[in-house]
This record gives sequence, structure tokens and C-alpha cells, in this order.
Amino acid sequence: MNWIRTRFNLVPLAALSALVAAPSAAQAPSEPDSPLVAQSPCPPFEAPSYEQYANAAKQDHAEALEAARREGMVMRSRLSLATRDAFDRDIAKSRSIDCTSIVYLSDGLKVKGLIWRPKDQGARPLPLIIFNRGGNREFARVKPWHAFHRLASDGFVVMASQYRGVDGGDGQEEYGGADVHDILNLVPVARSVGYVDMNNMFMLGWSRGGMMTFLAVTQGMKVNAIAVGSALLDLVAEAKRRPALAKDVWSQLMPGFATRTEEVLRERSPMYWPERIDVPALIMHGGADWRVSADETLAFAQKLQQAGKTYELIIYADDDHALSGNQADSNQRIVSWFRKHMK
Repeated sequence: MNWIRTRFNLVPLAALSALVAAPSAAQAPSEPDSPLVAQSPCPPFEAPSYEQYANAAKQDHAEALEAARREGMVMRSRLSLATRDAFDRDIAKSRSIDCTSIVYLSDGLKVKGLIWRPKDQGARPLPLIIFNRGGNREFARVKPWHAFHRLASDGFVVMASQYRGVDGGDGQEEYGGADVHDILNLVPVARSVGYVDMNNMFMLGWSRGGMMTFLAVTQGMKVNAIAVGSALLDLVAEAKRRPALAKDVWSQLMPGFATRTEEVLRERSPMYWPERIDVPALIMHGGADWRVSADETLAFAQKLQQAGKTYELIIYADDDHALSGNQADSNQRIVSWFRKHMK
């Protein structure tokens, strides 16, 4: 059954244009025989004080305001801070998790990544969440103690790729091109470590990582369900809304951008091929997100509805790109969605 839940009133959307046929999916890469090249413990978790956390959040909010201003955008979302009790619970969760830094092979390249799992896991296999990061290059690369590592405390192994060319890895990312293979090639890594339940694999993607998640499932990634937050779904529309993003990032990373601009953007935009999404999808977005428009998420949900796909849509009114005001609720929804689709 399809579900739509929103936390603010919506005006009826205009009729959508006819669906544009999507390009055929790229062939999934073959799995390497020895995917893990190296692994080592992450630096120990060092808990910040609540005051340090609050000051960092305030700085991040100020920087986001300035970034929006530079692009001529208005950021409507307000600063949201976790309560001290919620902060303390998150710290406790972090202390219960082991972090491992890895180097693995993808298309013959040495790519960096991270694995988190409960300290008390023992030998029992646990379901896997592959987390697909947003940003580009070193901006928003995954830190050893990234916020989503805490999902491991709910009984999951969590893996993340930095994508090729990031954090000292080989190659160069393509923002939805061959670097999608870096996600697919986490599957043989998961199989090789021996503590992942390979019958229960899921994917979570944020922002650009949401786009990467949809691309991965159309290129052979077999998962039970996916969840995306503030996902980039229509790059054609975003190139018009945020031309600086297209000029300063996409033109530098996407092969063929200069000569096949719209085709390259459509190839990466789930908006143009919703019929190919054959996995249950939890889709979340902040109503005040300036980095990626929530309007595109609403339009995409309509296309999934018309295509008869299984999804759940959550729009958090007045929240930002990171869902800062609803982190506890959104994380719980992610965990519940994945548990609902366990085998």
C-alpha cells in the first residue's frame, strides 16, 4: 500500500508532464575476489560536551545561512538543538559502537570507507545498512563518528563509502556515474567480513546520496528496502534553481556535462524514471530545505503513486536539509521501515 503523510497543508499540484523514458541501467560491476585491501580501528570516540555540541551546531547554522545568501537563496529553517537528555542518549549510543576504517577495491580502484557495528555483536550476523553520503569530494565526506553511525546501536551493521577519489582514495568521483559502483562493491565487502546477514540488506541515502541510492537499485543493488532524506531527484530543475551548483560542482565532476548537459542530468535524476524503482522507499524531506527543494520530492512521490510503487512520504514542516528539528523521529522511522521489511 502506498502512503503519503505530510505535516503541512498542500495545494493541489499541477498535472505532471508525460514520463520521459530513462536510459538503460548500467551493467553492475563484477565482484572482486578480495574486496578488502586494509582495515583498521577508527580513532577512539571522544564525546563533546553539550556546550561544544551546541556551539558547533550554531556555527553550522550560521555557515548554512551564509552559503544560502551567496547563492541568492533564503534559508527559512531555524536553528534546532537536541535537548540535553537526547544528547546524552546519543553519546551513550556512540559508546556502544565499534568503528572500522576500510580500504576496498571498486573497479580496480582503492576506495576508502567505514564500518560501524555494536560492540556486543559477537559472532551473530546482523542486518546491513549501506549509508550513501551527500556532498562532493571532501565536502561532507563521512567522518569516523558520523551521526548515522548511531543506527548501529539499533542492531545493524552500517557501512559507508567515501566514493572514489575522496579521503585519499584512488580515482575521481563522477557524481552519479561510475562511482555508483563504489556502492555496489560494498556488497562483496559485507559478504567477506562474516558478520553481516546478507538476506537483510538496506540502503539509506542523504541529499546527493539519495540520488546515488536510487541509481544503485536500478543498477543491480539487491536490498529489501531503502530510505532517503532530502534526496536530489531532479537535477534538471536544480540546475535552474541553483546554477552555482551546476557550474562549480557538476560541470567539474560529471563526464560529458559540457556536451550532453541535459542528458547527463536526466540520467542521474530519478524523476525521469520512477517506473524503475522496484524497492519499498521511505522518502523524507524538510519543508524549509533550501539546498534541495521539497517541491521535487512531492512531485516525485506523485510519479511513484502513478507508477504503482510502494513508498512512504514524510514532509517535516519548516525543517532543514539535515532534518535537524526531527532527527530522533526521522531516525526512528528509518529503523522501523527497515525492520518492517526484514526477511
